[in-house]
Amino acid sequence: MMDLKNIKPLGRYYLNNHYYFYNGGSGFSFKVKGNSFIVNLKSKPIEGYFYIILDHNYFNKVKVITSDSPYRCSLKDDCEHYIDIIKANEANDNTFELVDLSVDGEILPFDYQYDKKVKVYGDSTIAGFGILSHEGDASIHTSDSVKDFCFKALYELNMEMEIVSASGYGLVFSAYTCPKNIGVIDYINNIAVSTRTPWNNNKPCDLLIISLGCNDNSYIQENINLKEELVKKFISKYQQLIDEEARLNKDLKILMVYGTLKEETAYYLYEKAYEYLKPIYKNLYIHKFDGDNTAISNHAYVTAHETMSEELKNVIKTILQ
Repeated sequence: MMDLKNIKPLGRYYLNNHYYFYNGGSGFSFKVKGNSFIVNLKSKPIEGYFYIILDHNYFNKVKVITSDSPYRCSLKDDCEHYIDIIKANEANDNTFELVDLSVDGEILPFDYQYDKKVKVYGDSTIAGFGILSHEGDASIHTSDSVKDFCFKALYELNMEMEIVSASGYGLVFSAYTCPKNIGVIDYINNIAVSTRTPWNNNKPCDLLIISLGCNDNSYIQENINLKEELVKKFISKYQQLIDEEARLNKDLKILMVYGTLKEETAYYLYEKAYEYLKPIYKNLYIHKFDGDNTAISNHAYVTAHETMSEELKNVIKTILQ
């Protein structure tokens, strides 16, 4: 059986002899001394992509598609290296199982230190939906959670991440999910929206980032006669989401982000929520991106994500200084 004691899971996971990863941006890390390692990841129900990142350098990464064959990664020298294996596909697409990990050398005790811990709740804006192409259909080939602005910013800031995101989902409801009255709020105590498996490792974080509301707005526009009632419910559930995390850390800082897709018709919803919640939470912040809508289904293209990533890094530095 694979020795798991020196493997550090990243993000939410399920452990039952093997590690299982659902959300985009989740995965595992280990420290190795040797000439190579072999990783065997199984993706269900369809194939998927993962990244191998060497020595915590975002720009030193290799994208690999899972297959029936284990993937061998050679290291340039017989030195100590930190390896991150990160899922590029979102929870809606597939689940990764770490079947096996072996090294030509040894896996050392994991001693890497992160600066802060950040939790993220989001929709397609966090999942990297369709960001690699200007046209066509979103798929595992045209979407990429690791190149998403949020993951990139947090990774480069040396943050430990816990991301829960899924395309089409609102905070409370959405025009695109079935049923339409199920939102991310219903999964805050689960590993992901793709499973009812509970998350039993809830620990405090330093910063909570929320990028939700565009899909809620689509649902509200479909039910415009109920707008006032639905907006109130959205704000109430937004407060519930914050309270779930704030009870673990009374000094929790919260950042609401929007504008990534130039979703102008939804701006009122974010701003109304902020106006109501700001007097309740002293450490509540909001940031609007100029955004972009030139990728698939009016999503932001990958170059725009790179720009937004730099912007987000500066916002986070200001908040956490």
